[in-house]
Amino acid sequence: MSGHEQSGRDRLWGWAGLSHVLIAGLLVGSATAALAADCTGDCDGNGVVQVDEIVRGVRIAIGDAPVDDCAAMDANGNGEVSVDELVRAVASVLDGCPSDRLAFVALTDFQTGSFGTVTLDTPRTITPASPQRTINSDSVARAAGGRVYIVNRFQADNIQTLDPSQNFATLSQCSTGNGSNPHDIAVLSATKAYVTRYELTTLLIVNPSVGADCAGFNVGSIDLAQFADADGIPEMDQMTIVNGKLYVSFQRVNRNNSFNPAGLGMIAVIDTATDTVVGEITLSGENPFSDTKGLVVDNGALVVGEAGNLGVNDGGIERVDLSTNTAGGFFITEAQLGGDLNDFVPVSDHLGYAIIAAPDFSNSLVAFDPTTHAVTQTVLSGSGFLSDIEGNDHGELFLADRTTTKPGIRIFRASDGSEITSAPLDLRLPPFDILFLK
Repeated sequence: MSGHEQSGRDRLWGWAGLSHVLIAGLLVGSATAALAADCTGDCDGNGVVQVDEIVRGVRIAIGDAPVDDCAAMDANGNGEVSVDELVRAVASVLDGCPSDRLAFVALTDFQTGSFGTVTLDTPRTITPASPQRTINSDSVARAAGGRVYIVNRFQADNIQTLDPSQNFATLSQCSTGNGSNPHDIAVLSATKAYVTRYELTTLLIVNPSVGADCAGFNVGSIDLAQFADADGIPEMDQMTIVNGKLYVSFQRVNRNNSFNPAGLGMIAVIDTATDTVVGEITLSGENPFSDTKGLVVDNGALVVGEAGNLGVNDGGIERVDLSTNTAGGFFITEAQLGGDLNDFVPVSDHLGYAIIAAPDFSNSLVAFDPTTHAVTQTVLSGSGFLSDIEGNDHGELFLADRTTTKPGIRIFRASDGSEITSAPLDLRLPPFDILFLK
């Protein structure tokens, strides 16, 4: 072992010992208030803070690793990890991360946009749409670092940042470029995030923590023109970040041919440390499509829905192995599901749910077994428009039902598909996108 390595290890365990003493004093001291777990230090975003993640935090604190190695450890977003933040991370190990407690719902009739909330604990409290909660009429929402980010899409072209601790007050609303049509935001740290722009060939890099004047919001871009189809635009769409790599999906539809797919869908792999493309993944089907959710990560793999040509049962759902960057082929097809794939949520190796569309444009919610490749139950059929299905850690499924006669949120048990709500929960505007806040 070199002297430099020994010095680094000595510093590491010196800090670890100091942190242990400080933490022990905080936890057992008679004057110490109980620490509230807030999932500080959940580097991998899996809802659990583990000892190896604490070690990663200590390495960041002593300068042996960059803060981007675990952005969740930097709770205050100042680019450093302090002893206080290590203490908070240890509290998350001891007490566990908080569970989902609130559903945030983007609402729209495609003329007016707003948002509401539904508590997960019963009796459920509904806070509906209001003029004080305005977002674009074409918007999706993401949550990261104690903030909610509204991606205001077509003809709005901005990212709106909300603070849940201030009754979802708007902190900033920053442009992504006129006509850019942003589709997703993936937050790496308090000061760095990525925004897909559907109408352009460049992925935007932003600072999501800027003030209301948006000064310093746009910090760079990444050229993704190499993934374009025949119309010169790759139609970049959904994203996720796993172990320091950003994954970006491309629909690759030809706007010169009625937006029909121009070839197999693709995913770019980007190193977030260098902001360079380091790989690409060719999918098994065309048009990877999800109107409201980012790329799904399940058991260390991407789970990707591919809609193909609308009106033709040529798509399906597949897993992408992130260790080899290879697509595994459809584990269930649109033909097996019984219609065009609109959205899905995996539950277990033998259970998932999908929203499918029939030729008459009616939507259904079905349960399926990924292992046997078969639909096991039709949970809801013949609805006018189901836009989103999401699962929470209470074992529930929240469904955005936009049926014109009685739109609202419907809740089902994930284990058996039985409906918990006796009627859709009314939020004054039809629901479009759902996410869960802790």
